[in-house]
Order: sequence, then structure tokens, then C-alpha cells
Amino acid sequence: MFPDFLTSAVVERPAESSNFGSGIFVISIGGSLLYKEGVINSEAVRQIADSINSLQSSGYKFALVIGGGVLARDFVETSKALGASNFELDEIGIAATRLNAQLFIQALGNSFREVLTDIKKAKTIIDSGKIPVFGGLIPGVTTDFDAALLAEYLGGTFINLSNVNGIYGSNPRDNPDAVLYRELSYDALIKILMKEESKPRQNLVLDIPAALILKRSKITGFFLNGSNLRNFESAVRGESFDGTIVSPTGQVDASEIPDAEETAPEEQGSEETGIQKPKKKRKPSAKSPAKRKKKDNDDDPDIIAMRLRMH
Repeated sequence: MFPDFLTSAVVERPAESSNFGSGIFVISIGGSLLYKEGVINSEAVRQIADSINSLQSSGYKFALVIGGGVLARDFVETSKALGASNFELDEIGIAATRLNAQLFIQALGNSFREVLTDIKKAKTIIDSGKIPVFGGLIPGVTTDFDAALLAEYLGGTFINLSNVNGIYGSNPRDNPDAVLYRELSYDALIKILMKEESKPRQNLVLDIPAALILKRSKITGFFLNGSNLRNFESAVRGESFDGTIVSPTGQVDASEIPDAEETAPEEQGSEETGIQKPKKKRKPSAKSPAKRKKKDNDDDPDIIAMRLRMH
């Protein structure tokens, strides 16, 4: 969602939470990790795959969902210029994610050898000792949503690997006082996402429908920088790690998240609140509500939530 120039926070996983759900980790791998200067970074793919290979050989179980990155964006933008409809653009983006998923199938030592499109096949494949790999599944939603849905079906733990350290309260490019949260409740996560979604040109670390899936089934979620694979391995093993954890027992609730026009209060920078304050303190510039991007009803979070409840 935001740059990783702020100091990350060390999370001590609670002792009673050392084993989550079914013991299966559903990894949502952001496309931003797979490309460097617009070109596929084969070394990055190899390193992520090697890390997962090592963990699987130690007995951990995984399912992967791969994002589209630059490949999806380029194809979607070009197709839009050529007149493709929104539905067609979604299908093109999904095709790009599945191409990226093929890269991981080649790099993983024990992967199921085709990109899956049916969530219900994942459990059988995992039980056989293989790693199921998915790209996008459903037009109109993100691969994070697909991964959250997969974690819900498997009763597993959700891990988001991206190019940022975790979940910030606001964009530090606009707000030098932005904080990196260590432990969040589901409602706190949703409030942060709704606040940032209301601003134009935001690149959120997670979309609201995915967060609602985590909430409705009380799925534990980790948000980590995928460039730090030792840290990723520590999180999987139940050790201390840098990043953000979202869980039913998250220390920071929605009432502690500042509203859109507020700055974070001084007392939030403490161990008790689970928030790490940055060193620099400047007064953030307020943005006029009139300058915010007007949202269509189809993008309204309440409508999205209603639709999820209907399914």
C-alpha cells in the first residue's frame, strides 16, 4: 500500500496462537514482487519458491495465489485503449496472473503441475503432498480476495506478501506521521482501508472485500514484506517477525484508528497499543473532501459488504 521507508515493527506472536486453523498457509504473492523495472525478476521468483520449498520440507502446508503485477497492468491498459469492456479487462488481468502462476509451478519443487481454477480441488492436492497454485479466479475481484476465500475454504492462515512492511494508518508520502500497525482487529483493518480508499490514486495493500472475508470467518492474516524471506519464514514458524498481524485478538480496534481528517494521537506510539511511531513528526496537510474522487455506488463499501452477505 505504501513505501517501506519507515522502520518496521517486531510482532511477538501470542503463545496460544502458535498453531492456526488447519495448519495450512495460503500465501497471496503480490505481482509487485515479481517484476523489476518492468521485466520479470526470475531471481525473485526463485528465492520465494526456494523459501516455500524449504518450509514445506519441514512439514508446513501451503497454497499459493499469484498476482498480476506489471504484466497484468500493461495488458489491461493496452486492451482498454483497444476498446475492451470492463469484464473483458478483468478476464485479461486474470490470464496474466495465471501466467505468473506458471512461473511458480516451474520453480516449486513439489507443486501441482497446472494452474488451478477450482478452490475445492486444493484440499485433496495438499493432502497428497503437493502445493496448489492459483492465479486470479473471479472477474471483478483481486487475487487477495481469491486468497482470502481459499483460506476460508481450507480453514487456513492468510499471508499477504507485498513490497511493503505491513499496514500503515495512512500514506506516509502524504503524512510523515504515518504509523505502522503491528496488531489490528478486523474492524480496525477495514476502517483503515475505507479511509484510504476514499482518496484518489491509492494502492491498497488489501481490498475491502478480502478484509470482510477475513473478518466473517475470523481468519488470522499476516502482512509482510516479501523481499525479506527470513522474516516470512519466521512468521510461518511461529517466531517473532516484522510486519502486521490481523486477528480476533488484535490489540488495536477501530475506535483507536483516527478518522480521515485526524492525525494519530501521541499516546498511540506505545507497546500497549501495538503501534510503532515514526521518528519524524510533521504536521500533515489536510485534504479537502471536495478534492476526493467521487465514488460510484458499485464501489461503496456498504454495498460491497451487502453483496458478500448475500453469497
